[in-house]
Amino acid sequence: MSEERQDTHESTTTTPPSSEAERPKKINWAKVSFIANIVLIAGILIALGAAEVIHQSNTNPNLCGLCHIMRPHVESYLTSNYLDNIHQQAGVECKDCHDYPIPAEIASAVRYVTGSYVVTEEGVLPKRTFDEEMCTRCHISLEHVAQSTDFLWRNPHNAPTMGEYACLDCHVSHGEQIDVCGECHDNGGQRLIGRPITPRGTIGGPQTGG
Repeated sequence: MSEERQDTHESTTTTPPSSEAERPKKINWAKVSFIANIVLIAGILIALGAAEVIHQSNTNPNLCGLCHIMRPHVESYLTSNYLDNIHQQAGVECKDCHDYPIPAEIASAVRYVTGSYVVTEEGVLPKRTFDEEMCTRCHISLEHVAQSTDFLWRNPHNAPTMGEYACLDCHVSHGEQIDVCGECHDNGGQRLIGRPITPRGTIGGPQTGG
């Protein structure tokens, strides 16, 4: 009888589960707010930095010049007597011709850092080629270009004269121009960019004595 009472007493005196253990912990909103603000500020700074890099990439040719293999092209664009500097003086930016999206720029930077970019035997970047559509973005049309030089004795841009030649056969962006016509013909005193300037009044056909 006493054992049954003892068992009953033990069963009635068993400590119930602690209510503190079952209660969920309170969210520390101050800590959450602090972390959220840090993430927000970091995101804003990253976005501002990315926007500045994109702006510099679009407007500052010296950013391209950070890669030593690009430096000669940038120097030519900024200071040479070639066609690229003429474009620079006219306000033409690098990306107006070199349409280089951000993923391509990142890939180029990775290739530069890893030294995996492709160069020619001379150690320079391969020459890029463009069709006439690139040129006529600014120069309107081939017909318009021909009209702008129709005062010349032999108009090099006239369709019958050009024949199968393309713009880039004569006009080199980062280098000396190629006088294709003058290699075989007397071009009537015409000149390409970078050649000695001939006063326009003397450009024309054979002079006759009077």
